[in-house]
Amino acid sequence: MKTRRMGVIAGVVVLLAIAIALVTCRGHSTPDALSPAPAAPGATGNATGTPGTSAAIELTPALLEAYARGLRKEIEIIRRPGRGTHYGVTVSKYGEEGPAVVAASGLSHEEYRAVQDVVNHIFTTLNFQGKIGPARSIDVGKADPVWRERLAGDPFDALSPASATALRDHMDLLVPPWSEIIRMTAQND
Repeated sequence: MKTRRMGVIAGVVVLLAIAIALVTCRGHSTPDALSPAPAAPGATGNATGTPGTSAAIELTPALLEAYARGLRKEIEIIRRPGRGTHYGVTVSKYGEEGPAVVAASGLSHEEYRAVQDVVNHIFTTLNFQGKIGPARSIDVGKADPVWRERLAGDPFDALSPASATALRDHMDLLVPPWSEIIRMTAQND
């Protein structure tokens, strides 16, 4: 009986603590863990890589060369014996793989993610347009209007002229490792 009563009291204390935390947090700004990541140096907009957004970072040859080093590290990690290649590397500050990729690139975490978001957006569009491999396709007739518009346009138009030039000049350096990662992580239905 005493043990049951202690369990009930412990449960009430936990619920009370949760209620106090909710009341205390009400009206405060979003916790740091849920707020958007800070923009990388030179950022001008949204780094999500979503259609219709501007590039968040000005791409330079140095950033793209560093990103290429990170992509090569991702390939190395994906190929580790016993790891499995069915999923890629999540570049996060936490965990074991993400920090290793960022360290190999020589960029900060925020810079790496900003470059990754921009390049992935452009390369995914080029890939579905059939311009870079491996071959993936989308049924344009069933695609939502945003995807139809994205696939009909030039993905480089979302970049500043300098970023577009830098990325075009580094396609030979970036497309092979990016394509290899897509090839290794593709799920066959």
